[in-house]
Amino acid sequence: MLNGKTPELTIKFSQNPELPSEGKTVNLQITGENGIVVKAAIARKTLAKQVEKMDSFENWVAVLSGKMVTITSDGVVELEGAGINVFEKKTKEVEQTAE
Repeated sequence: MLNGKTPELTIKFSQNPELPSEGKTVNLQITGENGIVVKAAIARKTLAKQVEKMDSFENWVAVLSGKMVTITSDGVVELEGAGINVFEKKTKEVEQTAE
């Protein structure tokens, strides 16, 4: 614990998660570039709405955030009260300078 509070984590990702057709909650697992694995339980309806957003944007980035509950002996970080948001990545237009 840091300063008596549970640490909160935010993880960015840009790969569509698989959405199961059944069940109320989905166990989402994200593996980072450095091999760290983060797990969180998300409501299936919430994840479905966010996956729809992912499909509607050409370029996007998603964030998974929640409170860190445990780190297993395998080094897997488990989040509690996790939420997911998707944001559109706007491409920067290069302005041409007048000659």
